[in-house]
Amino acid sequence: MTRFTAPDLKHLFEPRSVAIVGASKDEWKSGGMFINSMIKDSYAGVIYPINRRESEIMGLKCFSDLSSIPGEVDLAVLAIPAPAIPSAMEDCARKRVKFAVVHAVGFSEMGAEGKEAEKRMVAIAREGGVRVIGPNCMGIFTSRGRVNTVVPYARIPLDPGGVGFVGQSGWVSEIMLRLGSARGLRFSGIISIGNQSDLTLEDLIGYWGNDPDTKVITAYVEGLKNPERFMRLAREICPHKPVIVWKGGSSEMGARSAASHTGSMAGSYRVFQAMCGQTGIIPAYGMEDIIDLAVAFSCPVLPPGRDIGLLIEAGGGAVASSDACAVEGLKIRQFPEDLQRKLSEYLKDKVPPSNNRKNPVDLVWAPIGGAAKVYIDCLEMIMPHVDTCLVITYAFLNDAWFRRKLVELRDRLQKPIVLVPANPPDQLDGLILAAMDGIPTYVMPDNAIRCIGAMVRRAEHLK
Repeated sequence: MTRFTAPDLKHLFEPRSVAIVGASKDEWKSGGMFINSMIKDSYAGVIYPINRRESEIMGLKCFSDLSSIPGEVDLAVLAIPAPAIPSAMEDCARKRVKFAVVHAVGFSEMGAEGKEAEKRMVAIAREGGVRVIGPNCMGIFTSRGRVNTVVPYARIPLDPGGVGFVGQSGWVSEIMLRLGSARGLRFSGIISIGNQSDLTLEDLIGYWGNDPDTKVITAYVEGLKNPERFMRLAREICPHKPVIVWKGGSSEMGARSAASHTGSMAGSYRVFQAMCGQTGIIPAYGMEDIIDLAVAFSCPVLPPGRDIGLLIEAGGGAVASSDACAVEGLKIRQFPEDLQRKLSEYLKDKVPPSNNRKNPVDLVWAPIGGAAKVYIDCLEMIMPHVDTCLVITYAFLNDAWFRRKLVELRDRLQKPIVLVPANPPDQLDGLILAAMDGIPTYVMPDNAIRCIGAMVRRAEHLK
């Protein structure tokens, strides 16, 4: 694959040593919370607490400053207020720390004085070769490195994942991590980028474009430091990997909020929409949408066309799905008569009578004991005639055999199968497991079909 111009961030996402500047014995202060989180998540490297007043924190030897640490430091997490940052950054520069995360607020988002303070901080960092995340951010989550400063109070699954996320909002980054994990997404990394004083959103997107383990790139954007570079990267990366972007500041009030939030000028939303059309960026329109789309594009295949099959267990689901397909321009074509006969003969005496075998196929109520096999057998008949299939099913997502058969069928035919459980509260574990298997799964048919529409448009863009 083409290599994109981007900084080497390996030791940001896989730090061999982490210094916590402002370390605390209090687990509810950030300097204590970060250490406690790394211990609980079995961080494999060396943790260096920095606190002049303590000799030991949570069983770890304390150091008075960075210069007194005997080894190299890959990552320094500065859990201190803004006035203390310049001195701490000077220590980072002297120690030749590779990366520093600055959580503190009070920089360019606060106006002219804050902008000057931010410039001074970056100038100090650059003298020592330190790359900076932030300020005004929540920092980093990395499954490979087992470091979590985004939601350190929560235990998040640390399975290696294929979704990278960078966000200009701590809140969005937190929600992406927590709700995304609960939907079955597993992350190669999440960065709350804040003011982008040094490392930018474009740097992260370029890095993930090069990273073979990252399959889907997602971002929440308020303003761009370098729109030309962003567009160039999008043009280069989108043919190889899906890039999903939720653009904040689409309204006048939203743009004002972005300026006060991260010091970013939101820019024209119409220009952003045009950029998506030109580059192949997949636009998201909110928090739920960006998670839904990340689930969709975690599927390893795209629909080869617009023909969709509907295998439904409820008449209302068929109506709702048909309406949503019309909005997305998906084609619900009537099945050939020989396929209709084949389905009718197979389903006779297996499900209640129904005259709908044309598409949608209404199974009404499949027998609980053998229903999973009935669905798989119907999919075997239907899938060669469609480009993708939406399945509304009663209660099989928790069934490992059912999920395995779906994966085998998807991989053999190279067509996605998308699921909606008829009773989602009974299938929460299955929702997660199916998404982890690359089977997009949604609570409602309209969400599922909206994402199928996005998958179809990406497939058409790539042709």
